[in-house]
Amino acid sequence: MSRYNTNVAWSDPFEPKKSNQRDSERFKFRIKISITAQNGNPPQRLVGPGIVRNISVCGAWFVTKHHLEIGQKVVIGIPTQRFAVTDYLPAMFIGPAVVSRLLPDTDGRVWAGIRFGDLLAQNMEFASFIQGLYSLRQALTRKEE
Repeated sequence: MSRYNTNVAWSDPFEPKKSNQRDSERFKFRIKISITAQNGNPPQRLVGPGIVRNISVCGAWFVTKHHLEIGQKVVIGIPTQRFAVTDYLPAMFIGPAVVSRLLPDTDGRVWAGIRFGDLLAQNMEFASFIQGLYSLRQALTRKEE
C-alpha cells in the first residue's frame, strides 16, 4: 500500500471559494468594452467605455469612469470585429453582469471586477471567442520574444 502526504495543500470543491477566485482561467488582454448602468435618482441609463485588463469566460477586470456599486447590475458589450477569430461570431456580445469588486483609482476612475450572467457565461460562441483571444494572445506573446 503506497502512502501519500495528507498535509499537501488542496482545494476542497465543497468549501466556499475565495472572493478573488474565478471559476475559469483568466488572462491579460486589453480590449475596449461598452458598459450600460443605471445611475442617479431618478435612475438614468448611462452608457460609457471601459478598458478590460483581464478577462475569462465568467468575468472581467476593467477600468472605467462609471460610478458603480458592488452588487450593481450592468450590461456589457464586447466587440468582436477587431479580431481574426470572429468570422462566425456576432459583431458584439451583449449580456448582463454583476459588479463584484471595486478599487478606486486616480482621475475619477475605478477598477471593477464583474461576473458575467448566464447569457454570456454559458454561451458557446462567447466561450469560443474568449478561447480565440487566448490563442491570439499566446501567438503574439511568442512573436514578441
